[in-house]
Amino acid sequence: MFPTFDQPDLKASWQLSTIVPKEWTVVSNELATQENRQLQEEVVKTIVDVSQSFGASEILNSMRSPTVTIFKETPKIPTYLYAIVAGPYKHIELNEVGLPPMKVYLRDSLMKKADQNYLKEIMTVTKSGLNFYKDLFGKPFVFSKYDQVFAPEFASGAMENVGCVTINEDLLYIGEPLTLEKRKASFITIMHELAHHWFGNLVTMKWWNDLWLNESFATYISYMSISRAEDLHYLGSPWDDFVTRKFGGVRDDILNTTHPICSEIKNIESADSAFDGISYDKGASFLKQTHKLMGHERFKAALHKYFDRYQWKNTELKDFVGCLVEAYQEKRP
Repeated sequence: MFPTFDQPDLKASWQLSTIVPKEWTVVSNELATQENRQLQEEVVKTIVDVSQSFGASEILNSMRSPTVTIFKETPKIPTYLYAIVAGPYKHIELNEVGLPPMKVYLRDSLMKKADQNYLKEIMTVTKSGLNFYKDLFGKPFVFSKYDQVFAPEFASGAMENVGCVTINEDLLYIGEPLTLEKRKASFITIMHELAHHWFGNLVTMKWWNDLWLNESFATYISYMSISRAEDLHYLGSPWDDFVTRKFGGVRDDILNTTHPICSEIKNIESADSAFDGISYDKGASFLKQTHKLMGHERFKAALHKYFDRYQWKNTELKDFVGCLVEAYQEKRP
């Protein structure tokens, strides 16, 4: 869509306009603006001109009564957090005072097959996560909305795009018994991506060396939230599942390809290899030990310092560790 340097500390805002078939839904990082007929006409004219320049006018001509959507301008975010999702989606939504507007999107063909109680439970778990993280991090959710889109043929488990989280459709468990354990596993993923909206989206790593700051933290905090959020106790303890992940990190750590939690990444291609059990699971185990050593209140105080000091900025390992040390050394009454 646009040329870019894929570097986390090069952030920019953008404003997106789309024109799609009328039966499609478009979701992106921001809310859509209120309908403005004149602006829509200008957008259509621009898109038509551009499509003709690239020989793509047949695509527009094939659309009957296309829909124009103009999104609000995003805050400054790195390129890897931009997202556009388009297709025949349906949604359920939750709007409550004090919370961002929330929607869960599914393909139209899956909406009738999905367990509706499970979709509603996703909403209530997300609501619990928003409240728990607001207290833990000392910052409320700062973005304008929180959409979760179950996407077909999605390569990963999920992705924390700002305000537009994409999730693998496998987590809908359509055609399978929807057990408590399966629901809990999916909710850990949901809490992981939500945690990224603080650790990764609000405060971003400076370079891929500190990928673990994103992934280890979101991994550990997702389990902590299931364990500590009062209205999620019915799911049971998540720590047995965490032990399995810990041993996955140990398995990767004994291979010849092992590396430090924070390791030197020389280029974007090398960054792909850092998404492994060390950056996720070994790092999460380190944070669990750190939490145990510091105690919950000091650990929480360190997080408050971190987000107060570095919101909307980029950080390195030393910045996070510095906040941990400060909070640990402070005198307690």
